[in-house]
Amino acid sequence: MVETKSSLWEEMKSLRSAIDDSHDRSTRAALLEHARLGHSVPQGDGDTLVWVTPAEIFARYGFDEFGRPLPEEQ
Repeated sequence: MVETKSSLWEEMKSLRSAIDDSHDRSTRAALLEHARLGHSVPQGDGDTLVWVTPAEIFARYGFDEFGRPLPEEQ
């Protein structure tokens, strides 16, 4: 019975990881789409609301201020 609980726990952790990965990819895609359209997005920061500009979104994901991939450093 202990093995069953342990394997169930591992399965739940694996599922949670898959859900988190999916959420991260979806969030990234949505933010980059807004940035490509030139829209800022609101982000809650504690008790304040801040607007994240397209350039900041691009920088967060490794693009230049125009949404082009940054050149790889050698």
